[in-house]
Amino acid sequence: MRNEFKLSAFEEILNDIKYWYLENLNKKEMFWQWAEYNFLYRALQESFKNKNGDPAFGGDYAYRMQTYFEEAIQARVKYHHMPSWEKLKGKILVFDVYSSMFDCLGEKETGGFIDGCDTPPPEFWIHFDGKNLYSFIPNELTNSVDLAIDISMSGSLEWYTDVVEI
Repeated sequence: MRNEFKLSAFEEILNDIKYWYLENLNKKEMFWQWAEYNFLYRALQESFKNKNGDPAFGGDYAYRMQTYFEEAIQARVKYHHMPSWEKLKGKILVFDVYSSMFDCLGEKETGGFIDGCDTPPPEFWIHFDGKNLYSFIPNELTNSVDLAIDISMSGSLEWYTDVVEI
């Protein structure tokens, strides 16, 4: 599942995640502001129905997935650009997009933090390599993700790192 990348290459994105997270800790509607919830579930269903991809989802499935993740990451990055000098500890989570079973077990276990396809919230996305979506999950939320990892029958979620500090 692992495609190696250097965490230092994502310093700006990680700083944006840290800033956003620390600024929004007490807000009720904190997650899923940058991408459509359960988009992946609907897009994968359409890809199975139409081999060439549904034009409503941008045609080619692989291209649409890449665009979906990149647009959400860039929308979040463009919004912030203010460094935070506070440190934030967490782990890097890797989600294998093509391994999801759409069983919604992780969604139920985490109260909607992880969606029905095992996708973590876009507020934490770092990078999508065409197969795996990498996300920084703050320590305060790792227990919730541990539950989703444990209950996932597909093995689509896995910790990529131990605790790191950004």
